[in-house]
Amino acid sequence: MALTPGTRLGAYEIIALIGAGGMGEVYRARDTRLNRDVALKVLPELFAADPDRLARFKREAQLLASLNHPNIAAIYGFEESTDVGAGFNRLGGTLVLELVDGPTLADRIAQGPIPLDEALPIARQIAEALEVAHEHGVIHRDLKPANIKVRPDGTVKVLDFGLAKAFEGEASTPDVSQSPTLSVAGTHMGLILGTAAYMAPEQAKGRSVDKRADIWAFGCVLYEMLTGRQAFEGDDVSEILASVIKGTANLDLLPADIHPGVRRVIRRCLEKDVRKRCRDIGDVRNELEEIQANPRGVELPSEAHASWRRTLRQVAVVVVAAGIAATAGWMLKPSAAVQPGPVTRFVQALPDGHVFRNTGRSMIAISPDGRHFLYNTTGGLFLRSMDGLTARVIPGTEDSVTNPFFSPDGQWVAYFEDNQLKKISIAGGTPVVLAKATNLFGANWGADGTILFGQPEGIKRVSADGGTPELVVRATEGEQVHGPQMLPGGEWLLYSLARGAAPNRWDTADIVAHSIRSGERKVLWKGGSDALYVATGHLIYALDDALFSLPFDLQRLEPAGGPVPVLSGLQRALNPGTNTATAQYSVSDNGTLVHIVGGSSAFPTRTPAWIDRNGREELIPAPPRAYLYPRISPDGSQVAFDVRDQDFDIWIWSLPRRTLTRLTFDRNVDRSPVWMPDGRRIVFASQSAADFSNLFWQAADGTSAAERLVDSKRIQTPSSVSADGRTLFFEELTASSDVYALSLDGERKARALIATMFAERNAELSPDGRWLAYQSTESGRNEVYVRPFPDIEQGRWQVSAGGGRQPLWASNSRELFFVDPESRIVAVPVQPGPSFSAGDARVVVDTPVVPEQPGFSGRNYDVSRDGRRFLIVKDSVNDDRPSAPSPIGVVQNWFEELKRLAPTN
Repeated sequence: MALTPGTRLGAYEIIALIGAGGMGEVYRARDTRLNRDVALKVLPELFAADPDRLARFKREAQLLASLNHPNIAAIYGFEESTDVGAGFNRLGGTLVLELVDGPTLADRIAQGPIPLDEALPIARQIAEALEVAHEHGVIHRDLKPANIKVRPDGTVKVLDFGLAKAFEGEASTPDVSQSPTLSVAGTHMGLILGTAAYMAPEQAKGRSVDKRADIWAFGCVLYEMLTGRQAFEGDDVSEILASVIKGTANLDLLPADIHPGVRRVIRRCLEKDVRKRCRDIGDVRNELEEIQANPRGVELPSEAHASWRRTLRQVAVVVVAAGIAATAGWMLKPSAAVQPGPVTRFVQALPDGHVFRNTGRSMIAISPDGRHFLYNTTGGLFLRSMDGLTARVIPGTEDSVTNPFFSPDGQWVAYFEDNQLKKISIAGGTPVVLAKATNLFGANWGADGTILFGQPEGIKRVSADGGTPELVVRATEGEQVHGPQMLPGGEWLLYSLARGAAPNRWDTADIVAHSIRSGERKVLWKGGSDALYVATGHLIYALDDALFSLPFDLQRLEPAGGPVPVLSGLQRALNPGTNTATAQYSVSDNGTLVHIVGGSSAFPTRTPAWIDRNGREELIPAPPRAYLYPRISPDGSQVAFDVRDQDFDIWIWSLPRRTLTRLTFDRNVDRSPVWMPDGRRIVFASQSAADFSNLFWQAADGTSAAERLVDSKRIQTPSSVSADGRTLFFEELTASSDVYALSLDGERKARALIATMFAERNAELSPDGRWLAYQSTESGRNEVYVRPFPDIEQGRWQVSAGGGRQPLWASNSRELFFVDPESRIVAVPVQPGPSFSAGDARVVVDTPVVPEQPGFSGRNYDVSRDGRRFLIVKDSVNDDRPSAPSPIGVVQNWFEELKRLAPTN
């Protein structure tokens, strides 16, 4: 991609376009122009005078771009440019960084000293960022509050990582004459090597520095957070440098009651003798984590340590006796209120190589006791214990599960898979089937041993031991329910109710209470979804990318005050398949909040790519969008996509002209395109707010309106069309999902081909018309099967072994492709003859195929007519770097913050 002055990038920041003439333009996302003198990080004269420095800078930028951590603002790369317009015609480059919105830590400190319980999570995240950078050999060299941003959700982002080192080039010599220049307007020999108040003494003297210079700066930042003052001050730069080199930080300005471990950390970070300074930021992080676990702890004097164990044994005897004697008196008195702990925050990143799975549904949950939380990834359900350091996958959840939620005791996890509600132990094992279900529109496992879950027809209830679900709330035509929760007392059911046009119906949804005894429905609030009642006496609900809180009178069932925003930057999805809202948050009974950080859209940006059988990859230069289900036209010149952003429409990419054209323009959710064999029409599923997802077709050149093919009260999804164009195969969602065939000749009649208690999907007829391939869960997991056509009852063969889905035939009918459990594309040779005969499967594409949307048909790859190349969609950004998944935010003792932000009296 050529970057020129004025280039607009949605998620990046172009720091500088640099030319030999000293000209430059700076842009942020959405084309917001910055102050040029402030934002330029490199002097154009520097590169002009020393061309080798440009090469060194480029190498450093590439190294910095390799850093990938939720607390580091990413450097996406450096692009060299030798001809970027007037004034840029000799030498230049573009440094592309992640755009991070929000105030800096300096802005926060300007409001006053930061309390310890707020400062510790910030400091720990800064230390984590430094630790990762140091492990990659990158030194920041200019760490300061102005280079640190704290987002509203508490996530810390460290900016400008390693830029000073990148701009410096070769290591400095210990010559005093080479001491650092502190202005961006320096001479050819001057560089930005740091900010005076945060420089380590060796850095201020112009000597070579290592990672311990960052540890010094970290100590300065931590000191300033806690005191509101810089550790080293002066009226000008020279006085500040003199203070750094000769003076000491006044630790008496720290709060008098501060944890002694904090004082020790700052003292060790600010050792002037680099040999005595803390050598590894990881050690600092470990100390901070221990302090954060006990922020008000009192340290014993060192001389007491030797006798402590001996004294403890003596005290234990006394305590036991005193405890027995005091028990009766204690039980006769009201128990003293337990003082709540401080509000603390941390973030959980996804394991390397994993992204969130089934993003249109709930992807996160916390156990009622707050001891565990889990999140749904492409590798399975990952469980994290609050007293552990890492998360582990729950064995048995590796397939496409969705909507996980905990049992009341936190020992089981229930979820949706293959049109069934299931549960599994948090230790893993064989899942237990509880009931049939058509996906889950939110669910809740109650203390009474029953599970409530939303369905298209309303809210159902089933025993946690399994059984036949009971409909307790019926949704009328045009209504959609979501997120049931039984309110205390066991009579009133809380849920969200949407009506109106898709896909934004949840912005105007009602939060209602419904009596399961009388059937009375009472609207509690208009405008929001994913409502939850919590023990503090609040209703929590989601609107756009924020959580709001309403003080709530449980006895009168009405708000006791106005809404107050309590969390911003929440990821909230709109599922285009069912128009169900999902706010990605969960709250434990004891007040721990977990949430996925992000904006309103949970549909990842993807890039189409060709991959051949040798693994060679060629990106298609289509703009990054939320692509799904690519389908190559019969003549190979176009690709139809289901695009899940904006208005959820079908788009067509022209391979020769390299243009992306919108095919459907209605307000419906249009998805899952399939080409007719002559290339003149595209079949797709379309759903309006008051209708089910039915089958339509439309001219591929956009010259006619969409025409309905089927009028049904069930959800339908097309999968393929026979080579003669006479039969359309599709999935119809019932209690399970069944394979149907629709005659396209004369009177259009649909008939069930494969209808069982299991989920059958993705039917594909071989081009010679003899064999029908499909996937089924009859073995307990998805496998690929083949039947003869049209006499489908005359045989059945299992093609995959150990799991398979998304079958596809080669154009010569001699090869059958499918996706294995590791999301790779495999090929099985098919032998010609009167009966079906297949050879051994072999992997042809290692690059993972994106999973289909849960509960629906879908094939996220296609094959060229010659069978040599496969078209897939990759989770990526436009520089082909995998997009980092949003982190998970964890807020412990969140109820204390909630009560402060939204008082109930």
